[in-house]
Amino acid sequence: MASSKVKKAKATWTTAFHKIFVDICLEQTLQGHKPGTCFTKVGWKNMVESFHRKSGVRYESRQLKNHWGVTKEQRKVWLKLIGTGSMRWDSNTQRFGASEEDWANYIQDNPEAAQFRLKGLPFSNELDIIFDGTVASEETEPSARRRKLSDGSTSSLFHIEGPVDASPELRTDCGTDHLNDAVESRGIVISRSSLGKLNYTIGECIECLDGMEGIEQGSDLYFFALDIFLKKEYREVFLQLKKSSVKAAWLQRMQSAGPPLPLH
Repeated sequence: MASSKVKKAKATWTTAFHKIFVDICLEQTLQGHKPGTCFTKVGWKNMVESFHRKSGVRYESRQLKNHWGVTKEQRKVWLKLIGTGSMRWDSNTQRFGASEEDWANYIQDNPEAAQFRLKGLPFSNELDIIFDGTVASEETEPSARRRKLSDGSTSSLFHIEGPVDASPELRTDCGTDHLNDAVESRGIVISRSSLGKLNYTIGECIECLDGMEGIEQGSDLYFFALDIFLKKEYREVFLQLKKSSVKAAWLQRMQSAGPPLPLH
C-alpha cells in the first residue's frame, strides 16, 4: 500500500534562494514581525508562504529557521572580521588591506572566516537592517554597526510612538515575549536624533513608497527602492519628486541602470 506521506523538499540554498530569503526577512522586519531577536509566529508563517510564492519551492518553517541560524552565525563571523584592525577593512572600496600573512594568522585562529577571503558578506546592508534595524554610520567604523549619538550611546533606526499591547502577534517563536524590544521595532519611524543633519529618513521614504499605487510590496522594484533608500542623496531625490508617477518612473530608471552606488 502506497504511503500517504508527502516527501518534504530538501533545503538547497543557492544564491538565488538566499536572496529571496533575505528579501522576505527584510519585508517581515519592516512590517513589524520581528519585535526582538526572532520573528513572530505570524512572521514565520508569512515567510513560508512568501518563499513558496517567490521560489516555487515549499520549505517548512523549520528549514527556514535553520537557514536563519546559519545566516546569523555567518554574519557574526563577518562582523568580527571587519572589526579586526589588522585586517584593515575599507568600507569605501569594499576591500581588505590585510597582507597574506595577516590573513594566514587570522584564519588560523578563526578558520570560519576563510569564506570571506575572496568575497564579502552577501546582502550585508539588508542584513544590518534585519538584525539591528540600523545602517552603518558615515562617521564611525564599520565594526560599530550603529549610528552614534552625541552622548556616545547607540540608537535603533526603528522606534514606536504610543503604547504597545501584548497582542498575539508580538509572541515570538523563541519561547519568550520580547515586549521591551517590540517598543523599539514595532513602528517604521526612524529616529531623527540618530540621523544628525539628514533631512529625510528611510522611514519617511518607506511610508511614501507604501502609499504609491503600482508598486507592490515585496516586488523587485519595491526591494530595489529599499536598497537605494540607504543612501542619503537618493532619499532626497525620491521625496523631492512631487508626483507618484514621476517617483515610480525614477525608481524604474534607476533599477534599469544597474545596482545602486555603494554607501559612502
